[in-house]
Amino acid sequence: MSRYGGEEFAVILSNTNSQGAIYIAELICKEVHNLKIPHAQSKVDEYVTLSIGVTTIIPNPKGSPDTLITLADKALYAAKAQGRNRIVVENLK
Repeated sequence: MSRYGGEEFAVILSNTNSQGAIYIAELICKEVHNLKIPHAQSKVDEYVTLSIGVTTIIPNPKGSPDTLITLADKALYAAKAQGRNRIVVENLK
């Protein structure tokens, strides 16, 4: 895990399919919520919650890391737009 932007973090999981990535994202959300960090200004929950964008990709010589980042970013902003405190998956089409 590493910080990727102001309030954004990236978690890169090798050899993990979409189902496995969603499972890990759910665990991360649960663990953060269990910390019970107060968030008085939140309209979603009294405690800090996470919005997570998940994507998976099989690396190939013609692929680009930018594709993975773009898809994850799209999923993250969809999670925020859908009300926050959720996980959204965006896969390569």
